[in-house]
Amino acid sequence: MASGLIGVVFNEQDPAAISRADELVIRDKHMVVVPSTQTYLPPVDLLIVLGGDGTFLRGARLVAPYGTPILGVDMGTLGFLAEIPPRDLEGALDQFERGDYRIEERTMVAIEARREGKTFVEAYGLNEAVVGKGHSGRMVEIAAEADGQAIATYAADGFIVSTPTGSTAYALAAGGPVLAPDLPALVLVPICPHSLTARPLIVSDQAMVRIRVRPRSAEAILAVDGVTTAALEAGDEVVVTRAPYPARLVRLKQDEFFRRLRTKLHWGGRGARTAYEPFDA
Repeated sequence: MASGLIGVVFNEQDPAAISRADELVIRDKHMVVVPSTQTYLPPVDLLIVLGGDGTFLRGARLVAPYGTPILGVDMGTLGFLAEIPPRDLEGALDQFERGDYRIEERTMVAIEARREGKTFVEAYGLNEAVVGKGHSGRMVEIAAEADGQAIATYAADGFIVSTPTGSTAYALAAGGPVLAPDLPALVLVPICPHSLTARPLIVSDQAMVRIRVRPRSAEAILAVDGVTTAALEAGDEVVVTRAPYPARLVRLKQDEFFRRLRTKLHWGGRGARTAYEPFDA
């Protein structure tokens, strides 16, 4: 096991994840558990995430500013971001200590909510920022622009600004495209727009995307990586840009992304026929 400190974030609602975290800490004095209420972390050489994608997103927001590598252990139902199953964790830690891994950098977004020109919320996300309808369930009316150029005004259930990582999450469910994780792009996806011609749009990740809640809109909320972050009022503005740092994912294998599409989303298969046949087979 590595001599440096290793942080452990886990799904505190999952008995299996709790048990595994306890085992790690008892077995190795270099492990430190990070409670869900903790918003800071002592310097660690590696962050282990025990849980599903939601737990991984929380871990990424916690350590990405420090450049800490993140190793995901899939204890959820989909685990699109996690790298290994629980049974492989010990071997993975040995592989990490040997330096036999690569780092995959994933774009994150910085989000500001502004009211009357003043910022009242700042947040960072690995998947997406969403301006969506509030508790009333009524659609929102918003205007969107990129780098000062108007895109459109939408009456919709909401609007998603997604990273390439988030393109396989909420943005995909809302009809957006899947982006390879290394693309320098953001995906803009209206949610259930009241227009047959409103479609997802891909822009550069260097763009500044602004979403304004229009005066006649119903109540709205800002959610970051699936977590409600703020209530929005008419006239409020949400600004989304590329974060100044990426999330750094530990990868122990080579063909991760497209293999995940095949195995997690069942691409290319019909019924039980999901095996991939290489070109040179």
